[in-house]
Amino acid sequence: MIRPTDPFGRREPGLVARLRYGGMAVVLLFALSTTSATAEDELRSPVLFSADEIVYLADSETIIARGDVAFEQAGRRLLADRVDYDRALGRVRASGNIVLVDERGNAVFADVMDLDDELQDGFVRQVGMLLADRSRVAAAQATRSDGRYTTLDEAVYSPCEICAGGGAPLWQIRAARVVHDQRERTVTYRDATLEIFGLAVAYTPYFTHPDPTVDRRTGFLAPRAGTDTTLGLTLETPFFVELAPNRDVTLTPLLTSKEGALVAIETRDLQPFGATELGGSLAYTTGYQRNQSDDERLTVRGHLEGAGRYVPAPDDRAGFDLAVASDNTYLDRYDFSNEDVLENRVYWEHYAGRSFFGLDGYAFQGLREDDDQGLIPFALPFARTRVVGDRGWGGSYFSGDASLLSLTRIEGRDVGRGSGRIGWRLPAVGRFGELLELSTSLRGDVYSIAGDPEDRTDGSGRTVETRLVPQATLDLRWPLVGETSWGDLGDWQHLIEPILSATWIGGNANDDAIPNEDSLVFEFDETNLFEADRFTGIDRVETGAKLSYGLGFDSVGPSAWRVSGLIGQSVREGPDGTLPAGSGLNDSVSDIVGRIDVQPGPLLDLSYRFRLAKDELTVRRSDLSLLLGPPRLRLNLQFLELSENLPQSTISKRQELLAGVRLQVLDSLAVGAQFRRDLTRDQQVTNSFGLLYTNPCLVVLAGLEQNFTEKGELQDETRFSLRVTFRTLGDVDAGSFIF
Repeated sequence: MIRPTDPFGRREPGLVARLRYGGMAVVLLFALSTTSATAEDELRSPVLFSADEIVYLADSETIIARGDVAFEQAGRRLLADRVDYDRALGRVRASGNIVLVDERGNAVFADVMDLDDELQDGFVRQVGMLLADRSRVAAAQATRSDGRYTTLDEAVYSPCEICAGGGAPLWQIRAARVVHDQRERTVTYRDATLEIFGLAVAYTPYFTHPDPTVDRRTGFLAPRAGTDTTLGLTLETPFFVELAPNRDVTLTPLLTSKEGALVAIETRDLQPFGATELGGSLAYTTGYQRNQSDDERLTVRGHLEGAGRYVPAPDDRAGFDLAVASDNTYLDRYDFSNEDVLENRVYWEHYAGRSFFGLDGYAFQGLREDDDQGLIPFALPFARTRVVGDRGWGGSYFSGDASLLSLTRIEGRDVGRGSGRIGWRLPAVGRFGELLELSTSLRGDVYSIAGDPEDRTDGSGRTVETRLVPQATLDLRWPLVGETSWGDLGDWQHLIEPILSATWIGGNANDDAIPNEDSLVFEFDETNLFEADRFTGIDRVETGAKLSYGLGFDSVGPSAWRVSGLIGQSVREGPDGTLPAGSGLNDSVSDIVGRIDVQPGPLLDLSYRFRLAKDELTVRRSDLSLLLGPPRLRLNLQFLELSENLPQSTISKRQELLAGVRLQVLDSLAVGAQFRRDLTRDQQVTNSFGLLYTNPCLVVLAGLEQNFTEKGELQDETRFSLRVTFRTLGDVDAGSFIF
């Protein structure tokens, strides 16, 4: 054993083998001076040394180790045929079958290694590397100078496996010279070429990026090119600016061949109390056309977006969402978003045990062609609170809710509403396992109304309306469990649950003078069958007495078999004119609603939701979702049918089909397609096609999308995309849509 004071015990050659481009590691560089332990640790770390022969030449102060020379320290190993240490010159020279393995499993191979005893300067000839992730590096020579620069001459890097016939790998990077500046932490390439199957496909005379010790640094990100029938050819060149370790900005110019230029910006900020993201864009392009006949003109268009999430105190949450566009089609045109309504929100919430208080403000921008922005209200403020008391007699408890809402419009009616409710609940378990819950409540609402939505006035007098809404509900659930054995079908576990809910809501709650702002859309289905009040808000109330009943079931068998669902109906004391026509609740007896889920093993997953007319049992709504086939050939099918107009909604009778298929042609190749068709109008909505090729060192994803929906000046649109991901190198994008 050599004592730690020996130069071989003080320090050994090591490896630095990671570079970055665009945040992705590029394992490419061999450095000669790094160690994994501090000097103090190394002094305590013994060196294991062996050789067939060791010779000390006193005259020249040279130590020579020959024959199967091996050094090992702190998980690193150096193997060579011969190692010479000239103490007088301070040089270490290794030769013959050199293998150097570091503690991470990276290995370097060389013919000759010549270093100073401080490992600050030196060179390695005919160097090759096999890294822990199976990547490979080869270079004619590696040198280190000034204790700072490491240079690879005639370097080749690839993470791909070597072909059996000895041909070129799938892809590799070849550079005349690669220089690593350890002090500045940068890597520079000269005459670098990307080769695929030995053919050069990309070249740059000069290229630099941070080394792996740098998490972020100002510079260009990978460019993106694409094509779009509306924009033409596109090119994006994002530029990243590091303002601070917790703050950055990304500027992205977008050039298009048909619609001019666009500049987008995104900024991010992280603080101990939360994170903020803000962004937006500006474009000088063809203006928004509400109708195809409108004149085309150049104008400035743009958008703003952002979000903030904060924790100002342990029991508090605050934040905002920002989304504003210059017009109805801008976001669609540049593929920022396909939303029809943009929501802006600012909020603060406080939690105290089981109690809650929240203060919100909302503003909306409608992007549908028939939206009138002047009639869309601002909800500011919207305050709400909830208090839940401790458990009392029999496990019962009191709760209280209150809210305050102000809706203000540029044109039309303004509404202010204050609401308060006090309730009491008593849950219980019967002697036969039935679950019972009795609940009562009393709610009071006060409305202040100004203006008229019909004549679009906002100051035609102010009126005040009040109401009281008493409510009582009794819920009963009786879960029954059991097991059956069905011969070849095996053993099954079953849950059958009869459900019953009786509710009475009194008072003259739906006076015509009370405006309806939050209960405009109504749909009756299995999700709200047992709700005491099926309206989505509190402006409208489902008054009177009603009884809802149904049966839930869930059976689980062997080999992933499962059948579950719910079916039910409700009856009421008489028709309720408040419930909209076509809702399925207009008569004393409602339509039948339900859901059935069937999973007979891994090859089929079926879900079906329905609403049936109570008398003739004709289908009034169908919603079918189906996944079929083995993993290598998977079919996706969704079918929606509305046999009548949804109440108080612009959604009309409709039949729509969505079908998709994914085929795993080979282990490395998958193709897919998806189609959406409006069966009512007998026209296509979208077509999508995709291809995915995966290789241990390369991923190729290509997609084509056709959109046949017209909106404003936007017509039928086709987008093509291509993304190539080089393992350890990063992504190269082409296009703006990925299927």
